[in-house]
Amino acid sequence: MSNILDEIDKDLNKIESIEEAIDMAITLEQQGREFYLDMASKIKNPGVKDMYRYLADEEKKHEEYLTQFKNDMSPVLEEEEDLPDFKVSFSSEFDDRLDEIGVLLGALRLERKSEDLYKKLAEMTGDMEQKHFFEKIASVERGHYEIIEGLLDTSTGFRMQT
Repeated sequence: MSNILDEIDKDLNKIESIEEAIDMAITLEQQGREFYLDMASKIKNPGVKDMYRYLADEEKKHEEYLTQFKNDMSPVLEEEEDLPDFKVSFSSEFDDRLDEIGVLLGALRLERKSEDLYKKLAEMTGDMEQKHFFEKIASVERGHYEIIEGLLDTSTGFRMQT
């Protein structure tokens, strides 16, 4: 996963079509989903496990949106539900705190990189409908970032500066 995150900026500069950019975004979503499922399988805390499963499901939805968009070049997004609040169950039995905080920091980075990618894709397209599509996905990724940031706040007792 880290390879694609490290290469996003370099690769975006080499992309010659929106289709290539969408392929990159699909790969990022797939790798993000794998990351979250892997973390869910390792974490003992049920609240954190639920959060990772939720984020994995979200990544799968984004992959499906992007695949449909690539095939039809017609943006389709379902209305996003209110973001769940995992803070109570997360803080209720937080063991192995440092390990889980490290994982949350990795997840925070993934969501931020995803948001940045979709913002760049929105800038790349001249089509207003496509622009809105990418901006909406960027906004959803921002929501995921805020969930994780809230969990870090709960677990560490401080708010990270963004």
